This record gives sequence, structure tokens and C-alpha cells, in this order.
Amino acid sequence: MAEALENGPESRTPETYHARFGHLERKLSVDDVIHGLERSWAFDRPPEFNRDMWQWKYRIATESIDGDKMVVVIAVDTVNRSFEVITRWR
Repeated sequence: MAEALENGPESRTPETYHARFGHLERKLSVDDVIHGLERSWAFDRPPEFNRDMWQWKYRIATESIDGDKMVVVIAVDTVNRSFEVITRWR
């Protein structure tokens, strides 16, 4: 995660449209997600492999900038060493 965040393109937000705009009432920003992924986190559930998309799906338990608990769901492309945030919630 740290490597993907560090080496990813700065102009691209690693979030789907749904993650950014699907649940604005959750009041979680891209900054909350990045903060949560850069700090120490744990799996909320064991990772799942999606054979159709050929990528791993991780549910990560972490904290927002304000210290509130949140879960971030990401799809990880291990070949390209990248990820995309699918959704997030408190």
C-alpha cells in the first residue's frame, strides 16, 4: 500500500466514482482515505480474490483524519502494484 501510494500518479485519485460521490453523507474525503491507508491498519475481513477482475479485494479497518473508525474497500492489482478504492464508510 505504502509503495502504491508513494509511486502512484499525483494527478489521479485512486478512487472509483462511487467511492468519491456515491455516499457524500458519510463525510469521508480522499484525505481521510489516504490518511487511513498510510497509518497502521488491519484487515476488517480476510482478503478475497475476484477471478473475473483478476484482483484482490481488501476490507481495511483504519481511522479517518479525525480519529473515527472507518473501513476502506480496495481492489488491488498485484501485477501493476496499484490499487483503487471501491468504497469507504464509518
